[in-house]
Amino acid sequence: MNPTSWTDAHDRLLADTAPPVPESPGAELEQIWAQTARAIEGEGSRVRRRRVGVRVGVAAVIGAAVLGSSGLAAADLITARTGEGPVDAEDLRLGGPGEKLMLAAPDFGDVIAEETVDIPFPSREAREISLRDQVHDERFAGTDEFTTTGNVRAWTAKMALCSWSNQWAAATRDNDQAARAEAIDMIQAAPTWPAVTAIDPEPYSRMETQKVADEEGNVTTEHYRDESLFFYLGPLGQAVEGSDPAAVGRILAKDSGACVAELVPDLTQADPLYPER
Repeated sequence: MNPTSWTDAHDRLLADTAPPVPESPGAELEQIWAQTARAIEGEGSRVRRRRVGVRVGVAAVIGAAVLGSSGLAAADLITARTGEGPVDAEDLRLGGPGEKLMLAAPDFGDVIAEETVDIPFPSREAREISLRDQVHDERFAGTDEFTTTGNVRAWTAKMALCSWSNQWAAATRDNDQAARAEAIDMIQAAPTWPAVTAIDPEPYSRMETQKVADEEGNVTTEHYRDESLFFYLGPLGQAVEGSDPAAVGRILAKDSGACVAELVPDLTQADPLYPER
């Protein structure tokens, strides 16, 4: 049997039945390729032996994802990493340094873990509490909400300090001089941590003024004290040389705001909600 010739009618029929394929932004495709590359690397030597054939299969997967989500990658290919940073000084001041991260991405927790691996914690359990708390806080975030690696690292550093302060409190109570000395060393070294210096390289506490207008339009000048994010580390480093848990707890509760109850079971004064419990 002779094959039927392809005609313009066939082209029209195919065009009518084929779904429209929206064009994906280049940045989106770059994110998908980056996530896919990490997944491929994670499969080990089995993948490396057949690397030539991998890219074709991956391209088919990406094509299916684009078709099925009108230009958005499938959920398992969406990543928190955007490859973007602050665009100007104001963006840097408001959002913090480093790469912008999408809070709603399914791998947000994995990215936090990668970005904060250098921040010391007294135990693996404390590190896991810190990670779980951050992921839990962002569980209702939308795809248009972002943070930065600088902010994530700074917040993690704060929680690490809560953990070391808790070790200090328990060791002081139990007269465990080795654990107490370790905690003091860590707390007093914290101002040099890269996660701290990236956000607050020169801690300060200074008086500022601002104009305030009331409901009737009357303008008055108010004075207030402005302190940088990690200014409290100086007083904290001095307080742990003593043996008063309440003094250490007050500094953390006032200036840190990161000491969730699970991180400070032996230093309840550091939990901002302690007075309510």
